[in-house]
Amino acid sequence: MCGKFAAGHLTQCQMREILEGFLYANVSQDELAIESKQGYNISPSDQAHMVRWTEEGFELTSAQWQISDPRQQKPMINSKIEKPYFWKDYWDHGRCVIPALGYYEWSGITGRKHPYFITVNRNAPVVFFAGFYRTSDNRHQCSILTCKPSSQIEYIHNRMPVILSPSEIEDWLAYVTSKEDAKDTLGTSWDGRFQVTPVKPIKPGCDGPEMVEKWKPKQSSFDF
Repeated sequence: MCGKFAAGHLTQCQMREILEGFLYANVSQDELAIESKQGYNISPSDQAHMVRWTEEGFELTSAQWQISDPRQQKPMINSKIEKPYFWKDYWDHGRCVIPALGYYEWSGITGRKHPYFITVNRNAPVVFFAGFYRTSDNRHQCSILTCKPSSQIEYIHNRMPVILSPSEIEDWLAYVTSKEDAKDTLGTSWDGRFQVTPVKPIKPGCDGPEMVEKWKPKQSSFDF
């Protein structure tokens, strides 16, 4: 977790307006940012919307979803909240949020796992994953912070992304939230408000709002 998420079709301007409503502050737009991928099938290495804090304030930019840390042989798309020692530099200088509609997770017997679309009941048009970012050669890369799942969805997978509540976004971005507080409370206010939808098997090239619509496979046989 998390290996794929839905972003929808919000433009940079629309996303900026939403963010300013949450942060009660101006959000600058990175005019040099690489265009973010839109749609319902955001995968590792895709370019995604990202928000960070700079010396000038909050900035909406984009980042490739995977961090190529020199300490690891393979790029990392997720970062565990329980390992602050490994992510220390990111906790101190590389926090970000990644806007999304929700994420996909698979559950079931190996070889026959079924996908689910998971989000939270809310009034806002998007949710915000807590994340870390790294800048190399003037390009950003990001990972999604993960934690143990809410008891409501632990039957699906043993990890979930940290989904920030509206009141947590500013403190997370501005480095106010401590490692200790984050581990215990970050994202926990959504407990009991998760929305889980079984969806169609996700094939290469799939995209569109039908990816997050409820789906039930046709019954092909009967058990006696």
